[in-house]
This record gives sequence, structure tokens and C-alpha cells, in this order.
Amino acid sequence: MKKLDLYIGKTVILGILISSSGLIGLLSVLTFLEELGDLNEKYDALSALKYIVYSIPRIFYETLPYATLLGCLSGLGLLANSSQLVVMRSFGMSTWEITWSAAKPALVIVLLGLFLGETALPKFEKNARVIKESGLEEDITPSSGFWFKEDKTYIRLGKVFSDGRLRDVNLIEEKNGRVVKTVWAEKATYDYLQAKWSLFNVKTTKIGYQTEGKIQESVDWETSITPSQLNTEILVDPSRMSIRELQQKISFLKKEGLEFGQFELGFWTKIFQPLASLALVLVGVSFIFGPLRQTNIGTRLVAGITFSICFKFLQDFFGPASLVFNFSPIIAAGLPILVSVVLGWHLLRKAG
Repeated sequence: MKKLDLYIGKTVILGILISSSGLIGLLSVLTFLEELGDLNEKYDALSALKYIVYSIPRIFYETLPYATLLGCLSGLGLLANSSQLVVMRSFGMSTWEITWSAAKPALVIVLLGLFLGETALPKFEKNARVIKESGLEEDITPSSGFWFKEDKTYIRLGKVFSDGRLRDVNLIEEKNGRVVKTVWAEKATYDYLQAKWSLFNVKTTKIGYQTEGKIQESVDWETSITPSQLNTEILVDPSRMSIRELQQKISFLKKEGLEFGQFELGFWTKIFQPLASLALVLVGVSFIFGPLRQTNIGTRLVAGITFSICFKFLQDFFGPASLVFNFSPIIAAGLPILVSVVLGWHLLRKAG
């Protein structure tokens, strides 16, 4: 049984790796073709190619659940077409044992993907976005500027540059619901050696019974945020941050009394991502022993791609819906997985 277990595992893991390579290659080419429409003097074809290279960890991570489904369908499908699965069952292997044999190598790759998502993905994604945004615009700031809150101070940054320079900096300090001080600075720079910000051409206004104004050439700005954190905040989508970064962001937003639903959704989506991959393996095995038992490899792959699209649709539907209708992001992230598990379990039980 151990040899059969290893044989199934090797076949499935080869199928997953081939499927993952195919998806990465296809999406990389499509993304590059899309980027060609944004080329200019600063953002040339080489910059677009660098953007694609830095995006590969993201593409691998995001397509991993679908690669496990397609790899399982193709790997076990080859064994089914050559009647090897029939022989294995005649030797006493149950469908559940075959399912577990297929799930183990998938779990190894899923854990590798989780490690990649926690280490390389956020850094590579930030570098990719910096390459693209810096090439298309001088700064990386949204059109309305970038707002955030720190203690009792609301901060608006008019322009943020990837190298740590800021322009049009506004600080609004409030106390007991009233604005007590405003600070405007033409620009700000970050000293990496001393780990501090400096504001230049600063206009400070204290608001009380009498309004007092003061103009200074430069002042130190005490804040905990760094250029790297700003780049991550602006450029990296919550679903592409690490779990640790998301935990820190959620804690900070809760402390400041700000909305954190999007980051909580990203957190639970990442937590459940390994379960999503295993759920799709279960679906893949159930298809092999169920409705796709007598079909060819092409039909199985089409069925796998179709189910992957449906799974992705459910994820993209319930995620935003949880933010709009204010239900738990755990439900939004877990419901597509639950549907897949129930379907796979039902088909496997019918197959015996």
C-alpha cells in the first residue's frame, strides 16, 4: 500500500506542478500583453517585463488552489484511463484512501505556497507595483491623496514617492471632537540613518480662543510610519499582504476606531487558502470517481477549469458582499470552501 500511496502522490504532484507552470505562463503572457498598452518613455518593455517577473509569486499563490484541482484531475485521470485506479481498488484501496494519497502531496505544495505568501509575496508585490506606478506616474499616490489616522491626528499626504519623499503634507490634530491644530508642509523627507521624518516649509496653525500661526523652515515629524509601510499601504492589496501584516493593520485600525473590514476579509481569505486547495482536491477526486469516470483528459480539464471559475466567482461575490451587507468575513471566505467540500463528499459517497 505504501508503494501505491507514493505512486499516486508522485503522479498528482507532477500534475499540480505542470498545471501551476501552465497557469503562471499563460497569465504572465496575458499580463505582459495588457501592460504593452501602458508603455511610455519611462515605463518601457523592459520595465513591464520586470513587473511581470516580480508578479510571478503572486500569480503562483493566487492560482495554487486551481492548479491543485487541475493537477489532481490530470494526474488521477491518467491513472483512471489506464485502469490503474481500478487495479488499486481491487487490491483493497478505498476511494478515501486514494483521496488521502492525492491530498498529501497537494498539502506539501499548499504549505510551500503559504510560506511564499508570508515571506516573498508582499515584498515582490510591492516591488512590482513600485516599478509600474513609478513608470506611469512620478508618484504612487491615489488621485485624492492618501489619508490615515495616528492617535488624535488625521494625516493627508498629497503626493507619496517610492523613495520616501512626500509633498503637500497636512496634519490635522483634534481634541474632544474639535480641531486644535493644523500643520501644512510643502515637502517631507525620511532620514534612513536616524529613522525620522523632517518637514520643510512648514506652516503651523493653533486654533483656540485666538488663532496663532507660525512658519518654520523645517521641523522634525514624530510618527511611527516609514516609507516602506507607506509603499505597502498604498500599493499592496490586503489579500496580498502577509498574515502578520494584516494582524498588525487590523489591530491598529481597531485601536483607532477605523473601518477594518477589508483587511479582516483579506486575513481570513489567507487563513482559509490551504483549506480551499484541499477542498478542490476533494472535488477533483470525486469527479474522477463520479461523473467524469469514463471521459477523456480534455473533458476533465474543461470541467476543472469551469469549476475553478465558479469557485472564483463565489469568492469574488461573497467577499465584497460581506463588506456591503456587514456579515462575517469568516462566512465570506469559508462558504465557497464549504460548498466544495459538500459537493466532493456527496460525489465520493455516491461512488462508494
